[in-house]
Amino acid sequence: MDKKVIDISGKIIETAAVTETTVPVNENQEKDSNYWRSFRELYNDPDFIREKKNEFMPGALDRPDENSFSKVSRRKFLALLSASAAVAASGCSNFRDKGEIVPYNKKPESVTIGNPTYYASTCTGCQYACGILIKTLEGRPIKVDGNPDHPVSKGKICAIGQASVMNLYDPERLKNPSERINNTGGNDITWAAADDKIITQLKSAASSGKEIVIVTNKINSPSQKKLLTEDFKTAYPTAKVYSFELFSDANKNSAFEKCYGAKTFPLVQLDKANVILALESDFLGNEGNKVENSRLYSQRRDAFNGEEFNRLYSVEGNASVTGMNADYRMILRTDAIEEFVYCLLNEFVSKQKVSALSADGGVTGKLQSYNLNSFVEKNNLSKETVAHLIEDLKKNQGSSFVTAGSMLPESTHIAVNLLNEVLGNNKLYIKDVSIVEQVPLSSKSELENLISDMKSGKVGAVIHFDSNPVYNLPGDYGYADALSKVPLVISLTETINESSDKSNFVLPVNTMFESWGDFQTRNNFYSLQQPVIAPLYNTRQKEEILLTWSKGTKDAFNNEIYQKYVMDNWKAGALQGAGSDANFMKQWYAALNDGVVSTKTVSAAGENSPTPFKSESLTSSNSKLTQSNETVLILLRSSSLGDGRFANNGWLQELPKPLSRIVWDNYAAISVQTAKALSLKSNDIIKVTTSAGSIEVPVFIQPGTAEGVIAIELGYGRNVCGTVGKDVGVNANKMMSKNSKVSQWMFNDAKIEKTGSTYELVSTQEHFAFDEPLLKDIQYRREIIQEGTYLQYKEDPDFLTAHKTKYSEEETEKLKVGSINEQYVHTGTKWGMVIDLNKCTGCNECAAACNVENNIPVVGKDQVKANREMHWIRIDRYYSGTPEVPKTSFQPMLCQHCDFAPCENVCPVAATSHSADGLNGMAYNRCVGTRYCSNNCPYKVRRFNYFNFRDRFRDSVQLEESYSLMANPEVTVRSRGVMEKCTFCIQRIMEERQMAIQENRYVIGSNVKTACQEACNTSAIHFGDQNDKEAEFYKLNNSKLGYTVLEEIKVKPNVTYLAKLRNVLEIEKTEEHH
Repeated sequence: MDKKVIDISGKIIETAAVTETTVPVNENQEKDSNYWRSFRELYNDPDFIREKKNEFMPGALDRPDENSFSKVSRRKFLALLSASAAVAASGCSNFRDKGEIVPYNKKPESVTIGNPTYYASTCTGCQYACGILIKTLEGRPIKVDGNPDHPVSKGKICAIGQASVMNLYDPERLKNPSERINNTGGNDITWAAADDKIITQLKSAASSGKEIVIVTNKINSPSQKKLLTEDFKTAYPTAKVYSFELFSDANKNSAFEKCYGAKTFPLVQLDKANVILALESDFLGNEGNKVENSRLYSQRRDAFNGEEFNRLYSVEGNASVTGMNADYRMILRTDAIEEFVYCLLNEFVSKQKVSALSADGGVTGKLQSYNLNSFVEKNNLSKETVAHLIEDLKKNQGSSFVTAGSMLPESTHIAVNLLNEVLGNNKLYIKDVSIVEQVPLSSKSELENLISDMKSGKVGAVIHFDSNPVYNLPGDYGYADALSKVPLVISLTETINESSDKSNFVLPVNTMFESWGDFQTRNNFYSLQQPVIAPLYNTRQKEEILLTWSKGTKDAFNNEIYQKYVMDNWKAGALQGAGSDANFMKQWYAALNDGVVSTKTVSAAGENSPTPFKSESLTSSNSKLTQSNETVLILLRSSSLGDGRFANNGWLQELPKPLSRIVWDNYAAISVQTAKALSLKSNDIIKVTTSAGSIEVPVFIQPGTAEGVIAIELGYGRNVCGTVGKDVGVNANKMMSKNSKVSQWMFNDAKIEKTGSTYELVSTQEHFAFDEPLLKDIQYRREIIQEGTYLQYKEDPDFLTAHKTKYSEEETEKLKVGSINEQYVHTGTKWGMVIDLNKCTGCNECAAACNVENNIPVVGKDQVKANREMHWIRIDRYYSGTPEVPKTSFQPMLCQHCDFAPCENVCPVAATSHSADGLNGMAYNRCVGTRYCSNNCPYKVRRFNYFNFRDRFRDSVQLEESYSLMANPEVTVRSRGVMEKCTFCIQRIMEERQMAIQENRYVIGSNVKTACQEACNTSAIHFGDQNDKEAEFYKLNNSKLGYTVLEEIKVKPNVTYLAKLRNVLEIEKTEEHH
């Protein structure tokens, strides 16, 4: 029948005889080459085409209305993101009292003017405690990178760690202790007064038998554990610690304990797995330690190290980073995952009898009702892909691995554990290194008992130990209501939050840059945290506060109290074999220098060794995950904000999400089919209702999502927060439930209702699209994304060259870009970059690192909407195929530093020019802002400062303060009217040049690491000298997989991409052109 085909914006694209699943395609483009970035691009929306042809976005030339800005609007504040004008203290690991101010003509100890100093420390941005190096200049921390000596992070760090320096300089950090009377306002008081009042009330509570509750996030510190569970409890015998995380592996750990008796899931040699099956598991994105997972996974995606590619299968309902990087991806409702695992078990155990468990009547009896063929038919899965999966798992017994998402219930994880057992994959469990749980997370029953005691008056005091349970705990616990029954509530926190808003005392604490600490997350090493700057404000370290209270008097406090406490613990623990005090101090300073101390690994035998699987764990398991007729709701960890504690960090808010590329919001991701069935389009607001409650949230139609599945990120909707993060997005935490029939983060009884309202979501994916008049004759043959298969590459390493588009001499001459410069022969150093698309997962860590290194301003949602985001590197996400079943490709895009750069030819003042070593440079003080260069750039990588984001301007776009303390002094802070773009981190190149001069040697290309390269978890980005034939970079740059984007227009870019190879079991029709 005739139906109207409607795109994402609701416009009628065409009227045709179509079925429910018909997707319009561009008839001028071959089906297999159909790459697209958004629905508007896929359907050739006339408005989208018109926007791409315009030089500027609609509204770009409009003058902002001053009257539309309130005095404290988020837009104004975001344009500023100012740091405090507080005095920066001396940057050294043993900070001292600042004393009198000393001018820099008398050089401070351990500081060389202009030279950065690096300190090893530990990141506390999440529960995984990665090792970091903090770069300081003249005492100011300005950059965070991974510690290469740390056995987990191996020199890498996630976006939250990269952007953490903004938390230090956040002007809305709490600056003084305050007392709130009758839950109103907050009066500043001295620390001595706060200590006196609180100690008195704590003693009273303990003497009357009232429980003193400490609520904290996961504890990874041995010293912190001793303080909370021993010393503080000795001083106050009724004290008890409760710990929680918004996201945890509780279901996975409890399932493993039932299966094997070990309390925690073992570490896995992911780099040894030839085949990986991810079941609703985003281990490359939001689950687990993605820094380590990405590194291990990508080690087997290197086309040049001699190892075979691993093969990744993904079965999921939500479109995840892991799924979109999979070689084979099967779309399946999340509530059908467990049945799928049982069908696989029946196939291997009962039919193919690959395990001794096939003789276990209890197991086979449990599996006999499951049939894989029927399941595949019922759920419309690809029979060929399932056949490949069965073949691969059977062939790679002992060298494959099946992983399930943390959100899935315990019953699913038990079945997955058995599947790994049947396939012999327990060989990949690491035996001599295990996860250390300092204090186990509190169970559901423990939290229920706590809240019951609070309501009944048995609790005399609650201390929020830098935690926010009012926001993070499921609402049906009733924690906020119970808190009102407690006479003394204390919040130790960096910034205001929902829990501090219900506290009697709010005490400001140090950031990780101002704190001492130690950590042990695994049994083979300890790591240290050290302050690199004195506290900027009148704050204290949270451990110092409790240590003072445990001494029973305010006079016990001093600035070194917790440092000495940690050192004493290390004398008895990590460095107990040091002997004399002098030897201990020698080892202590060595540990501070390295940031990590290796210990003799304690055998995990009896814990994580392959003990016999307890079959009764499966036979007695009651399935919690069964397919329903309602919608499945999945609650996800935010890809940038974590559990929401970093909502006030503008860099993280403005970091695009890997798939949707949306900024400054969360949303309900739904499938194309669900949108059609409910007549929804993106930006429509829907009401989602489950047994836990309901929320209203805007819709985003996400290609690749399963029909009947809706996914929402947590961590948004903070209503007690700083100006930046307040009321950004929707608070989906209230949808969590301790009594969910499936799990805390998943429901299969959701109902969706269209409200009729709309809310505009802003995505950056269509910004800076490739579509210039220069390309109009080849727009369906342009070679932006080039791909093939691993099998194809092995059989013919030259396949990429053979498939490149051939042009006639006439076409080549037509496409050639002229240059005012003759071809320059670079006989010395010539810088270049190689980006391996086989390793890039689209995670955005490179963009976060570039923001920090190069002083990229935050512009706010409304400016992003107008195409004014200032990121120097973007991750272009392309889909191919249909919206229902897309394939995904990621491509980092930055300035290509072309030898025949079109931007250089058109600049009237020579503000952009080419250097002798191949760099396309910018002279900011020459730029007059014509924007001709941006218009002439085929890659659309130049960014223009429409406003001065750091100074007061006549139209009051922003405030007068600055955040110069946070700025990298090695990089110019650009002003209004100036064009900017990637410089290949010229400041780091200059540093190497200077070192070469001092050491009387040539410049060594491998000595220079760009910020994006340094941050890339998968080592997908390489930088070096294109003329150094002995360097590894030279081999990569001249690889047969290498190509340059828009090579046919002859601008000679100096960024080479290595074509993506999909490790599929057959040579498919090549999709190497876009």
